[in-house]
Amino acid sequence: MKDVIATLAQMRRPGLLVQAARMAALTGDAERRARRRPLPVLLAEEDRLNAARLGGGLGYSPSRHVEVMSAILCAARSVT
Repeated sequence: MKDVIATLAQMRRPGLLVQAARMAALTGDAERRARRRPLPVLLAEEDRLNAARLGGGLGYSPSRHVEVMSAILCAARSVT
């Protein structure tokens, strides 16, 4: 549990992305995504999305990034 909290505390993401993810985390969709996929898988996908965001990759999807971040926030809420 402390590993998850430490990982989330070390993340540095744009404020707009985090704010959108927090708002999306209040929906049932985010809770469903969090239950469907284990937290390590969500964290790995978020890491790939962040790398694509930083690299300016053509395959980067901001909406997908918000979805994954919101699922991580829901999963972390249930862990703590």
